[in-house]
Amino acid sequence: MRQQTLAQAPAAIAHPDARYHPPRMSAPIRQPTSRGPTHRRRLRRSRAIFGAVVAGAIAAIVAWQLWSSSASTSSNGQRSTAPSDNRSSSSLTGKNPIKHIIFIVDENRSFDNFFGEYPGADGTTTGKIWVNGQTKTIPLKPGIDVAPHDIEHGLVAGLLSIDGGKMDGFNRVLYGNDLTGYTEFSRSQLPNYYKYADRFVLADHFFTSAFGPTNPEHLYTVAADGYGLVDNFSAGGTGSTSGFYCDSPDMSVEAFRRNISSSGQQQIMTWEDQLGSHYPLYIYKIAAFWQKQRNCFDMPTLPDELTRAGITWKYYADTENIYNALEEIKHVRFGPEWKNVQSPDQLIKDLQSHHLPQVSWVNPPVSYDEHPGSGVSVCAGENWTVQHVNAVMHSPYWKDTAIVQVWDDFGGFYDHIPPPHLDYMGLGPRAPALIISPWTRRGTNPDGGYIDHTAYEFGSVLAFIEKTFGLKPLTVRDAKADPLSGAFDFTHGPDLKPLILPYRTDCPYGNDLSRQ
Repeated sequence: MRQQTLAQAPAAIAHPDARYHPPRMSAPIRQPTSRGPTHRRRLRRSRAIFGAVVAGAIAAIVAWQLWSSSASTSSNGQRSTAPSDNRSSSSLTGKNPIKHIIFIVDENRSFDNFFGEYPGADGTTTGKIWVNGQTKTIPLKPGIDVAPHDIEHGLVAGLLSIDGGKMDGFNRVLYGNDLTGYTEFSRSQLPNYYKYADRFVLADHFFTSAFGPTNPEHLYTVAADGYGLVDNFSAGGTGSTSGFYCDSPDMSVEAFRRNISSSGQQQIMTWEDQLGSHYPLYIYKIAAFWQKQRNCFDMPTLPDELTRAGITWKYYADTENIYNALEEIKHVRFGPEWKNVQSPDQLIKDLQSHHLPQVSWVNPPVSYDEHPGSGVSVCAGENWTVQHVNAVMHSPYWKDTAIVQVWDDFGGFYDHIPPPHLDYMGLGPRAPALIISPWTRRGTNPDGGYIDHTAYEFGSVLAFIEKTFGLKPLTVRDAKADPLSGAFDFTHGPDLKPLILPYRTDCPYGNDLSRQ
């Protein structure tokens, strides 16, 4: 077991999430596929600042966070160690007619932040905060379209926020003490997302696969495994001045060792459950199971299985970006599958040219991914989603397509439902989830939509893909995950009428995306 002193504290404990940020924008522009020299200079400056503050951060962390522990699915704060549904007890009803699946992954929002006010959903208009060892309740304030800053949302922050199922620690994470995370949007602020929920399916128990942050969460979206990563590279390790992930020989991050025994895993989970009364000692005990991991490794992925089965797929994502999970998988980055990793701008082109693959992962450009901070607008991100969903509905693919839109982690935003504690990586707090298809289950939402209370995680989307195309699960996560069984009903005919929505015109940018 690796010993750690206070002077050697893991950077992932002390430093907030850092990511590639777009410049502050006043015009509706698309983020370029590759990052230029200005961006790399900004990244180098951030690393220099990071190096300067790490020494002081160890002493500071006690001041900005006290800690409890981990998770559950019931609102009574009791921890659950298993999802409420799994494949052995859940299945899709009727013969599956889906031939195309589009998996959209946006950034950094909790369910309550976006849909806490949606009628009938398991939401809230109040939040719990920790004040001098006591839990207090405050009203959630209106959502902020262009958030003033990011909020810490790594593994440590996720556990801190969950606080043993009490869900009262979101104000204790770095940059969370101004209560920016205690906000929620209304229908008037997210009119089109609410309209999708009115007509299709809103899943209100969709948990993130890891406690956070972006890097491991996106690995779960392609591999049902986060490779043990506990942070993003720029917070937990070093980055190269040129190249990214597998193209960088020195980019690394803190990660759990891959050979932890079953007893060791149980011990870690116990410490995660008991951190409240043993802070910061148990953090260092957990960190003793970490190692420095280069951001380039091999692991089985669902795209590999799709390739072997002759099922077409693409991964639409900008390169040299923290959310491009396949850029981190060595055999993909340097193998023949890399040709399937393409710019997000290519999706509409593929729809228009009738070359949509059977399975698509879609990561919006950073200007439109709704990540808080750096001038990114939720309104503009909603317009980007509308542009692409409209394009699908205008295409011949609509009749047999399922669109699943999620957000990759909670982003430091408040959520009141404790997540299940499946293993030492997660689950993390809920994210918003919309399932859009002619084949979604019908319910009592304003336009016939349905609120799905089934417990899901990112492995559920992979399980749905596997069920649809007859593939075996990759890991225990997708093997046990419910394959979106509550979202679809294939025993009834489809509702093929498209829901073509207008763009919002009140965004700071992105008001005039080309109509599809």
